[in-house]
Amino acid sequence: MHWQEVVDVGRSDAAAHRDRAVLERAGAARCTEEARTATDLDSELLWLMRALQQRSAAASNEIASEISDRIADHAERVLHAQQ
Repeated sequence: MHWQEVVDVGRSDAAAHRDRAVLERAGAARCTEEARTATDLDSELLWLMRALQQRSAAASNEIASEISDRIADHAERVLHAQQ
């Protein structure tokens, strides 16, 4: 196994997940604002559900970034132990 590659991919994946989480949170904020300005209850509920969906996606991406970082951390320890 190429441990340096595991480290690099893990860090890259973690950064990508964090970036997606930021975008999802921004999208959720936009949806929440749309819900506040909705002119009818059905539209308001639709925007709130969309905001909830995006917040959930952000949380999932944050967890994925932590897992990717842990994978990279472990690979880094293995790599340094071999040197």
